[in-house]
Amino acid sequence: MTETEIAGRPPAGTDGRARRRAPETGREARVLARRRRRRLAPYVFVAPYALFLVGFGIAPAVYGFYTSLFTDDTDAGTTFAPLTNWGEVLTDYRLADSARNVATYVALWLPSMLVLIFAIALVLHARPGRFAAAMRLVYYVPGAITGSAAALLWLFMVSPQVSPFSPLLDLLGVENATEAVSGNTPLILALMGIAIHAGGWILIVYAALAALPRDVLEAAVIDGASSWQVAMRVKFPMVSRYAALILIATFAAGTQVFVEPTVLATGVPGQISSTWSINQLAYYYATQQGDFGKAAALSLALLLVGLVVALFVIYRTKFYRIDRGLS
Repeated sequence: MTETEIAGRPPAGTDGRARRRAPETGREARVLARRRRRRLAPYVFVAPYALFLVGFGIAPAVYGFYTSLFTDDTDAGTTFAPLTNWGEVLTDYRLADSARNVATYVALWLPSMLVLIFAIALVLHARPGRFAAAMRLVYYVPGAITGSAAALLWLFMVSPQVSPFSPLLDLLGVENATEAVSGNTPLILALMGIAIHAGGWILIVYAALAALPRDVLEAAVIDGASSWQVAMRVKFPMVSRYAALILIATFAAGTQVFVEPTVLATGVPGQISSTWSINQLAYYYATQQGDFGKAAALSLALLLVGLVVALFVIYRTKFYRIDRGLS
């Protein structure tokens, strides 16, 4: 073989390695593309929520803060006064009554609902079968009636003339809806809130219990734990973070109560103030006084309280802690 032929020939084995490497390169490209898609997947799922958060949460809050920095006067017009609205809102004599009403309502509602949610969910999980499936539907149905419809329904339920609980109301000496609501508004709203919100949370906690590893539960039974011990010492600690989630969500909803007392007030005139809750007071500022600066300031103060409580609960419960080593 001449030197020219040898020079024109590629090194021995080069073509074979190149041909063998080509499929490997294509497979690596597909793996890399799959990894990129996996990295992008969380952002795709979060994007819709992020858009709604910005459009209906952050943007309104920023605009509300901007509005709270200005005062409107018929003579002076719009004036930049960053602390005036906040000072007038925090010193309004009606705010103390509204805050006390909301605090009483939340104090009655939150602990009762938390206990009820976990108690029912644990009982249903301990007794699986058709009965548990049927009861999950029964508990969820009241949650389908919310807002003004629920308030109207409860207005009929506390009226002895039409209420299915009229014997109990007669036993308590209640003759009409006005007597039932007078002085008992926080209690009625708490019962209403439990009926509306508990069902959905029961299903969520039950689903969390159903996802617990069976080998852990079976090991507890083999070790001699009773049903009560399994529920309180094994199941509940493993789903206890849901209590923090429920607390954060329901506290925010409870402090912003607005529709229910407003509708109840229409059925029992003179018994529930138009500024019974903090949200109602903010609504009064905006619609009755036309003072959007004060309404914005009060709404932001309420938002700040909710954020502080949420951060406190998250920090104290280590809500976002990752349990490493658990499957």
